[in-house]
Amino acid sequence: MQTTIYCPDIECESCVHVLKKRLGHQEGVENIAIKEDRLIITHTEKVRKEDLKQIVKKAGFRADFNPFERKTFNERMRHFKENKHAYTVERQAIQKLGITFLALIVLEVIMYFSFLQGKEGFLAAYGLWFLYLAITVSTIGIAAWYFYSYRFKLTCMMGMMVGMTFGMQTGMMLGAILGATNGFFIGALVGLIVGTTIGFITGKGCGIMGAMEGMMAGAMGGTMGPMVTVMMFSDHLHVFMPFYMIINVAITLGLLYMVYEESIEGKEDVKKQKLDYAYFLAICVIITVATIALMVFGPKSPLIAF
Repeated sequence: MQTTIYCPDIECESCVHVLKKRLGHQEGVENIAIKEDRLIITHTEKVRKEDLKQIVKKAGFRADFNPFERKTFNERMRHFKENKHAYTVERQAIQKLGITFLALIVLEVIMYFSFLQGKEGFLAAYGLWFLYLAITVSTIGIAAWYFYSYRFKLTCMMGMMVGMTFGMQTGMMLGAILGATNGFFIGALVGLIVGTTIGFITGKGCGIMGAMEGMMAGAMGGTMGPMVTVMMFSDHLHVFMPFYMIINVAITLGLLYMVYEESIEGKEDVKKQKLDYAYFLAICVIITVATIALMVFGPKSPLIAF
């Protein structure tokens, strides 16, 4: 007969060795298979299941006959640090996020010294918004790169969450930036168009419902983003914006964390896809250049005093 014992504390080969050694000494145990967070033990009928669970517990591991809840943040961080092989795509995403952000900052510096440094008061008016643009484009771009680095099936609920979050955060972040530099009309128009597009593309993986939710969230975020910055333009906007951007970035990264736990981790049918990072970087560069051109040379509301 077989007994399955769930053990979320299996972190490395050393853990596997300890468990097999302890259980292997139990009379009547015929085979021990360890997969992800569980032990599948083949044994005779004389062996009590409870005894097997107690052996695992005495070895210093949590053990139960039912699956444990998801890893806590501390457990996840420990697992991330100690099991690099299990998070190759995730580690690549972190590296590429940093590289993309630095590349966009360098691009903006080059554009400034090549075309824009002659404009009086330019840095005071646009400097921080250039920084927020680099944060926005690199975050959304690499989040999309990570999302498409796996081939997996999305449930209807997860697909809606993906489309909604991508659409909403894109519209909120990009719309807020253009709302501050160009006014509500341009901010809302661009935020709506880009937000609904990203929401549709990322949400359509689960069908029309995900696509619709992504577009609705993009429309909402694209309108709300510039509304925030226009309404707060003369009320400590520059104090507010760092908090605004940090929270929006955290929400986007939180979505990827949720996708990993719910749709990727431990799923045997999930496949990794090798994507061309240069393609995503090129898209990020094009979007950044086009947005800067719109910020600086595009139409502005009479309320914007740049």
